[in-house]
Amino acid sequence: MITDYHVHIGQFCEAYYNAEDVFFALKEAGIGEIWFSSTTSCIYCKESEAARDDKNIFSNAPAAVELYQAVHDEVQNAKSFAASIGLIAHALYWVVPELHFSENASITIKNAMEGNLYDGFKIHPRAQNWSLDNSKNIQLAEEVFDFAQKNDKLILIHCDDDFSPRFFEVLIAAYPFVKVQLAHSRPKEDALFMLQKYPNVVCDTAMASSDVIEYLRSAGFKERLLFGTDFPITHWHKYRTEGIPSREELVKEIGTLIKI
Repeated sequence: MITDYHVHIGQFCEAYYNAEDVFFALKEAGIGEIWFSSTTSCIYCKESEAARDDKNIFSNAPAAVELYQAVHDEVQNAKSFAASIGLIAHALYWVVPELHFSENASITIKNAMEGNLYDGFKIHPRAQNWSLDNSKNIQLAEEVFDFAQKNDKLILIHCDDDFSPRFFEVLIAAYPFVKVQLAHSRPKEDALFMLQKYPNVVCDTAMASSDVIEYLRSAGFKERLLFGTDFPITHWHKYRTEGIPSREELVKEIGTLIKI
């Protein structure tokens, strides 16, 4: 059985990727287990800085508590559909600092993880402001790592050439029993450094080039390099699609990533 450790559903820019179509395509391609998160989490809420600075964004933005509940329901429905087609689906809670800092929402990490809907966390320092110069961000990140360590939950962290895998190194070092998945394995030198220094770290192949994958494999870390497609974000990057892509489009796209 193939496991895809990096999958998405939900709103992404002008496109909306239905869980039913995404999961069907993955199942058709021979994927039997997935770890997924909802990009709907990245919609600006009224409490966000962008909404406060732009009247047009503010007028169309949901309140933090509305966005939180919408994503919760979206993920719950996605997991139900996955079960109906025999796809094992693990959901990751996308941590958006502004949702947790909103006085109106009153959402804690413990609240978000109640009910066992989520098997881990997603942290994206490019999509959200995770500057650790901010004491509230530090406290929230510590809550995430502390909960993950006490409850055996995965933490997936987005990494790229501007957001090094070492961005959260102080917390990864402080919580050695938390499994931390470094998305995209970039920059490859920093990814290798983290793999060498921290046994609790793994990387994934989502949108990683073949030379990056070979670099980490040849360094002896093949077993800690997890397969990920970043599907269906790959589809959006190719076509800059709007609206809801058809199921047929997504089946075709995943076929380019996994030989059906």
